[in-house]
Amino acid sequence: MRPFAPTRRDFLASAGVLLLPAGLFAADAPADDPLAGYKLEWTKQVKWAVVVDVTRMKGDTPDEQLAAAQAVVAAKGGGVAYFPAGVYRFKESIKLLDGVVLRGADPGPVTSAHNEKYAPPTRFEFPKYEFAAAGEGTPVLRAFKGIYLADPKAASNVGVVNVDVNRGHVHFADDGTDKHAAGRNRFVVGCVLRNAAVPDPAVPNVKINQKGWQRFTARHHAAIDVKAAENLLVANNRLPKSGDDNFTMNGYVLLDQKKKEAAIDGVVFEYDNRPGLYVNHNGIGGAGGMGPDGTPETYPWGFRKGTVIRDNFVFNTGRMGIGFCGDGVRCVNNVVRFAADVWRPTATGQAVTTGASTNDNRAVEMRGWRWVVDGNEYTVHRNVAFDKKYKINDGEGLMHEDHVNSTVLDSVLTNNRGNTYLSIYKTAGIDGLLVEGNDIRLGDGKQAIASGAAIYVNADRNSGRFPCRRVSILKNTVAGGGILLSGDPSEKNVVKGNKAVGGPLPLTLKAAAEAADNDGFEVKKG
Repeated sequence: MRPFAPTRRDFLASAGVLLLPAGLFAADAPADDPLAGYKLEWTKQVKWAVVVDVTRMKGDTPDEQLAAAQAVVAAKGGGVAYFPAGVYRFKESIKLLDGVVLRGADPGPVTSAHNEKYAPPTRFEFPKYEFAAAGEGTPVLRAFKGIYLADPKAASNVGVVNVDVNRGHVHFADDGTDKHAAGRNRFVVGCVLRNAAVPDPAVPNVKINQKGWQRFTARHHAAIDVKAAENLLVANNRLPKSGDDNFTMNGYVLLDQKKKEAAIDGVVFEYDNRPGLYVNHNGIGGAGGMGPDGTPETYPWGFRKGTVIRDNFVFNTGRMGIGFCGDGVRCVNNVVRFAADVWRPTATGQAVTTGASTNDNRAVEMRGWRWVVDGNEYTVHRNVAFDKKYKINDGEGLMHEDHVNSTVLDSVLTNNRGNTYLSIYKTAGIDGLLVEGNDIRLGDGKQAIASGAAIYVNADRNSGRFPCRRVSILKNTVAGGGILLSGDPSEKNVVKGNKAVGGPLPLTLKAAAEAADNDGFEVKKG
C-alpha cells in the first residue's frame, strides 16, 4: 500500500473549506477572499470557499457551462464560478444569480490597474457589433451585451473579480421602481473593460428623418454602473482606450443650428464617449438651482452607506469619468484621463454642437453627504464643436453641483491633482467642508465659471444667498485661476496657507473667513 500523500484538496478540507465534488474542482482554483486587502468586514459574507471550475461543467459553450456552474453554486447558498486563465466567448449577456461571484485567475506580475500593462489572464469576449449603413442597419440585439443581475431587487454577495471584458459592460441595477430596492454587498474589482458602451435608444429619431442604420453612444450608460442598498466596492478596474471597434457614419442626419435637417459625414459611434463608473449614481433633489434639495428623508436611496471607489483608471473621450451618490462615500486614488482635441459634431445624436453645447465632460461628480474625495488625479479636456472653431461648454474637474443633489455636509476634498477646476457649485448650503492639499492648474480643460476660480466654493444660488459654515481651504496650489468662497450667513471659515503660481491671482471672499498666509493672491471682498 502506498503511503498517504495529502493533496491541496485534502489540505483545504482539513482547514474547513467547503469543496464541491472532485470533478468540479480545479487544484489551482483560489478559495481565498481576494477583497481582504480592502479591510471591509462585509466581504467575509461572500462564500469564497465554495468554488466551481466553470470549465469542468457540462456544456458546449461558455454560456451553457456558466449556467450549469451558477445552478450548482446557487444550490449551495452562493459561491464562486471560477474561470481559469483563457478566453471565453459568450453569445449572450450574463445574468448573475443571488450569491454568485464571477472570478478569473489572479493577475500578475502587474497588479495595479493604473499600469497600462495590467492584464487579467481570464478574458470574456462578447459579440462585436458589425455596422452596416443600409436599411435598418445591423440589429442592436446582436451585440452590446453585458453582465447583469437576475434579480436586481434582492441579489446580494455578487460581483466580478479579475476578468478582462471586451465588448461588454457591467450593470448591477436596482429594481427600477421609485423605491430603488437593491441587494447588498456588490462589487466589481480588478477588471478591464474595453468597448463597453450601448446605443442610445432615442437614435434613430424618425421625427427628424434619421436613417434606420444611425447609431449613437448612449449618454448615461456607464461602462460599470452598479447600485446596492449597502456595501458597494468598485476598485482597481481599468477602462483603457477601446481600440478598433468604433465605426464612422457618413450621411448622418442631424438638425443644424437653424433646426434644419442636414446630412453630416464623419460622425463616430465612439465606445469611450460614455460615463466610466456610475456608483449608486442617483438623482436626488430638484433640478439645478430649483430645489428642494435631497435629504435622507426625501431620497433615502441617495444616502446609502458603505460605498468605496478606489484605485481605478478611467479613459474617456467624453462624458463623466466617475459619478457617485451616497452617505460617506470614499472616492480615493483614482486616475481619470480624457482625450484632447476630440471633434464632437453632436452630443445628443440628433443635433449639431455649438459653443453652448455640453457633453458633460467631468472627472468626478459628487452627490450626497460626508463624502471623501482624496488623492485622485485627472486630466479633462473640452470637446471641439461642430464648426471646429470653438470648444463646447464642459471640461470640469471635481464637482458637487446644485442639480438633483443635496447640500454639502462634512465632506472632504484633499490631495487631488488636476488640470481643471474643483467646484462646489451653488449648493444652497455648506456645513462642513475641508479643501486641503489639492494642486489645481488650469489647462486646456479650463471652463470659465464665476470669477474664473480654480477652487470655487459657493453656497449661494442665483435665487439668493445660503449658509456657508465650517469651510477650511488650506495649503492648496493653484495656477491659471484663483480661489472663491461665497455664502451668507457664514461662520467658522478659514482660508490659509494657499499658493498661487504665476500670481497675483484673485482670492475672492464673499463669506466671512479668516484669511492668512496665502502666497501670490490678491484678496477681494464683496
